[in-house]
Amino acid sequence: MDNGKSPASVHSSTTKSPVYSFVAPSRSVKRPRPVKSCLECRKRKLRCDRGSPCSQCQKAQRACRYAAEGEVVSLSDGSDAETPERTVKRNRAVASQEPTVGQRDVTTTTTATTVAATSYAAVLEDHAVRLDRLENQLLSRTSSIAESSSAPAQRPAASSLTIRGLTVKGGLRTRFFGQMSTRVLVNLFDEAKDFMFARNKSSDIREMFLNIQKIHKALQDEHRKSTAPITVFVDSMTPIQKRMADVLPSKAVCDNLLNIYLNGSETIYRVLHITSFMRQYNAYWEGKVQPDAYLPQLLSILCVGYRFLGAGKGQYPDREGIHIPTASSLVRTWLDSLRGKQLVEFSTLQTEILQLMAQRMINPQNQESWTHLGLIVRMAMTMGFHRDPSEFAQKISPFWAEQRRKLWYTILELDVHMSMQCNLPCCIREGDFTCLPPRNLDDADIHPNIDQLPPSKPIDQDTDSRVQVFAASTLSMRFRVVDVINRTDSLQDYQQVLELGNELERVFEDVRYIVPPTHSNDMQEVRRRWMTRVVLDMHCRRPLLALYRPFALSDSDVPQQIVTGYLRSSMVLLSYLDELDPSSPDHHHIWHMHQLVLKQEILQAAFSVCYYMKQSINGAVTPAPSTLESLIKSETADDSCVIASESSILLSLPRLRSVVQKVLDTMNQRIREIGTDLRDVVSLTVVFNTSQGGTPEQKREAIKTGLQAILDAGMQAIHASQDNISSMPIMPSPVSVQMNPMQPSTGFVTHIQPFMTTPDTPNSVRLSPQTATEEPSLILQVPDDLAAMWDMEFWNPLLQSGPS
Repeated sequence: MDNGKSPASVHSSTTKSPVYSFVAPSRSVKRPRPVKSCLECRKRKLRCDRGSPCSQCQKAQRACRYAAEGEVVSLSDGSDAETPERTVKRNRAVASQEPTVGQRDVTTTTTATTVAATSYAAVLEDHAVRLDRLENQLLSRTSSIAESSSAPAQRPAASSLTIRGLTVKGGLRTRFFGQMSTRVLVNLFDEAKDFMFARNKSSDIREMFLNIQKIHKALQDEHRKSTAPITVFVDSMTPIQKRMADVLPSKAVCDNLLNIYLNGSETIYRVLHITSFMRQYNAYWEGKVQPDAYLPQLLSILCVGYRFLGAGKGQYPDREGIHIPTASSLVRTWLDSLRGKQLVEFSTLQTEILQLMAQRMINPQNQESWTHLGLIVRMAMTMGFHRDPSEFAQKISPFWAEQRRKLWYTILELDVHMSMQCNLPCCIREGDFTCLPPRNLDDADIHPNIDQLPPSKPIDQDTDSRVQVFAASTLSMRFRVVDVINRTDSLQDYQQVLELGNELERVFEDVRYIVPPTHSNDMQEVRRRWMTRVVLDMHCRRPLLALYRPFALSDSDVPQQIVTGYLRSSMVLLSYLDELDPSSPDHHHIWHMHQLVLKQEILQAAFSVCYYMKQSINGAVTPAPSTLESLIKSETADDSCVIASESSILLSLPRLRSVVQKVLDTMNQRIREIGTDLRDVVSLTVVFNTSQGGTPEQKREAIKTGLQAILDAGMQAIHASQDNISSMPIMPSPVSVQMNPMQPSTGFVTHIQPFMTTPDTPNSVRLSPQTATEEPSLILQVPDDLAAMWDMEFWNPLLQSGPS
């Protein structure tokens, strides 16, 4: 210390310490290198290529600026200098007061950590930049591939008039209609609409429309009376359990109807534990007292079974069956009388579902069922059905856990099905529940006292739950289908539609593997396997048709996969019965169930086939492309329909014509059935005969032939002759429609166009005051309900006479 040197300098001269070899040179601060990066890259610690502007600023669309010569730039924003500001300050402190060896160790460690953290952040930022660059390269490459394959990314476009509609009455009463509604489907056929709603009809055509309208009114009155409950039962002061017992048919009838229900409905819609219910059923007929929920459940089951039995069953009181309106009304009365704890009973939820199914047998209004199902969904959720029972294993036994799973997945199936029919969102979303699917087991395999559930059987092994288990495996994609069809306006391309379509197509292959067609002398086994295969196929065929429908039946260019897939699925749905022998004893029963369950889908498929026929006849015939080309190339609408109809002999134009004609013949045979609407039959008849090509006179004669077939079937249904029809009044009604006082009173039709309240008809039909004066019978007077609105919009334009 006597030589005037500090301890640090003495130690530095005698010891080669790595610490001092690092710190000592930092006592004299080096001058920073010239700043070459732009200010933005220095501020964000990005690697700058020193261009003008640099690539980083170009990518981020920022203003790129460099420091001017001599400009003082704060080093706190980062720079190209080798030594950061924090190090400089520390070195200045070292020069003024030399620390000890231990202090230098701590300081050096801190400096190293700071530098490492700064370097790590720079590395992360650099990786982010490189990932961003890679993503842009991939997007540009994908875009170039799409352009080179002549299939540029395009936004799917379908006219809103062809996929949805809204009726507006007086500005306050509104009703939404989805893509499966007839009033929406007819908007695809301009020529048919012009024929039906044009004012220059010939007198013979107008007279036929007039007579069909009278038959329609007579059938509606008959349906209204037949679906009204018997007042002596519903208005009685007798206890509800006694009244329900009074409407029960004999045991032999109940046995038959119960068996029909179990085979026809208790496959995919699992509500009962069959073994337990049959034990209760037998005990009831032995005179033993059963729980209060038993009779309401039995009545609902009998209603469904009787409706499945044959045409017209359950509409009229008879001793060989059950009157569905009365039984369903009594069950509803019992449900409405429940209070408190009764509302969260497992049996109450079962009865609600069964009553909904029974009510749909006589009231096929899908939107009412969808609304009622929403209440059932929320009821089930308040009971915790959406959570898997394993989360409450100590409170719920294995038997009841499995019953809860079956019932929850029944609710899911109903929700998806009704939402697609109404073109409305599901009440339940895919992530709203954790409940697992049920196991593939027979009901006899489990009982209330079981300690542990047996393992699930293979899916190709037939059990009581196989259909529901298989359907549950496809629920995820069906939920996504409902989501897509309710937001078609927001889709940017066809990728999601094509991916979902491919997934559903693979399910059909699984169905053919699980339940292959068999040739056997046992007709009962053949029918059972056929029904299983149809039920499995149908529950994925429906969503595929709903998914493709907005695009396949549009004027925009769509991938050939969608067009051909939609036509093929429509024909498959219309051809389910072709596998069965028409001469078999129970063929009529199966035919009736097929028409009852798939009525709406059959009607939509028939309209769709007519659309393909029309487009194929109008389009130019071109050779079908290869499979690879058809997947990536978007043809014109006409070419796509031609290619689809030529892709198989089953999709040829003669085959399409024969299938639609068969649908029309079937609808005429079932003209008296509840759910058969003459407006649908008339619309399909006109659409079919205008879609086959030919001269205007040929089309007119074909339409007359079709309308005459409707007239003949209608007169036979109401047991009337031509003279009786002529003397019938034109659409009488006890209630007049109240006109909107804010609008001129020139007739209601002045402001309502056919089928839709939006401007979808180029030549709207107007009823002038002079016409209303000359023909007072044409002034619209209808009941205040939805059906009457539809009558008003449909029939009046049809009944307009030509110009005088």
